[in-house]
Amino acid sequence: MAASSAEPAKKKLKAAEPTTKFKIGLCQTHVSKDKKVSLANAKAAIEEAAEKGADVVVLGEMFSCPYATKFFKEYGERLPLPCQAADESSPSVKLLSDLAKQHGLWIVGGSLPELDGEKIYNTCLVFNPEGGIVAKHRKAHLFDIDVAATATRAAMRFKESDVLTGGEQMTLVDLPWCKAGIGICYDARFPEYALAMRGQGAKVLIYPGAFNMTTGPAHYQLLARGRAVDTQSYVAFVSPARSTDPNDYQAWGHSQVVNPWAEVVLEAEHEAGVWVVEVDVSEADRIRQQVPTSFQKREDLYTPYSLLPGQKAV
Repeated sequence: MAASSAEPAKKKLKAAEPTTKFKIGLCQTHVSKDKKVSLANAKAAIEEAAEKGADVVVLGEMFSCPYATKFFKEYGERLPLPCQAADESSPSVKLLSDLAKQHGLWIVGGSLPELDGEKIYNTCLVFNPEGGIVAKHRKAHLFDIDVAATATRAAMRFKESDVLTGGEQMTLVDLPWCKAGIGICYDARFPEYALAMRGQGAKVLIYPGAFNMTTGPAHYQLLARGRAVDTQSYVAFVSPARSTDPNDYQAWGHSQVVNPWAEVVLEAEHEAGVWVVEVDVSEADRIRQQVPTSFQKREDLYTPYSLLPGQKAV
């Protein structure tokens, strides 16, 4: 619940006391065709996470837009220019900026449809505790799949590239505790991307994602644990809640946090909720020292796909 005083107390920032521990809040919210309802759900969840002591709060993919290509343009927002404050023309951005500043939080804003000229991107914004946008990740790998039905699973066809344009950069954020890498949903299927972020110093990987009822049960946790063991990092997957309307896109839910040993620290079910988990990024350092795979790559036998051009194994 929000503070009842006229001037809500901000969370005290911890930058003055460097530490390896911080708390991640996972906000699995319902998405409505009424954007104001979706934003109200996100606001309530962020405020609950703040009350529970979260330092970094993460929303799900398309937290303010129904997940269907036909809705992306209608629900899309044009982002404010650098050094320009968000206003009511970009209500999702304004809400997250205001809440980050009000509660002194880092917010990884799930994703929203970003309008840029004639193009539409699936974009995650990261806000610092002053409410400023410090990173923008445009989903690099678009969700284009065509899975046939079997005796045990439904068919699933989806083609984001009909509407969306893929991003063209890797995204990392300098948090007070460590560097974090950002991806969106389908980005998590590519170990090369995760390992490249680990190669740039990431110790936490954060993926807002709306897996479905076909791929979710089969792959969601497998991918979270896979990226954790590949990179020896904490991995956070955050989903929207599953809709109660069977005609809507059915998200798998099951937001979760996995540690650098690939153990599942927390896994939600599919309903709306807020969970706060403490992570200690010194665990990433410890596991990387004990199982030093990044020093053991055999460039004489294969090309290590975690390396950027000109980069040596470290």
